[in-house]
Amino acid sequence: MPEIVTNNRKPPVATVREWTIALGILTSGNMSRADAEMKLRAYVPLLQDNFPLGAFTQDSLHHVASRCKWFPSYAEVVEHLGEWWRPRRPPLTALSRPDIPPARPDATDEERAYVSARVAEITAHLNGSRAASAGERPPPTARPLSPGVLDQINPLPNGRKRATA
Repeated sequence: MPEIVTNNRKPPVATVREWTIALGILTSGNMSRADAEMKLRAYVPLLQDNFPLGAFTQDSLHHVASRCKWFPSYAEVVEHLGEWWRPRRPPLTALSRPDIPPARPDATDEERAYVSARVAEITAHLNGSRAASAGERPPPTARPLSPGVLDQINPLPNGRKRATA
């Protein structure tokens, strides 16, 4: 298994699979091939999601295998691999402080008066258009659908028709 330098990307399935197979060879004992393959299929995607590429090395394999008498449970693999990886993971890079634009000066009295006048003008326009449209339209009334329309959109069972008035 080649030594991996990059630690910040998701490892390829083949790398994790190869590492897990090697772990199985070192720790399997009397496990049947079917059991080993079943565990392998379950472990690989989970390990791939929880550890970066740099965690699957010969050193990590030695660390995990030396702590297991038999093929380990997933919890044991995560515990021992995490124990090995924690001190070796690359440090997180600090985010730089964002550039904060300078504070805008307070509005002048002239600007405040302009905004107040525009808001009053728009409010008056909206109130006037509401009053005009309310006066032009009659109040809404209920208009029931005719039996023919009801038969089209919601037919009765067995082809029956609603009585016409």
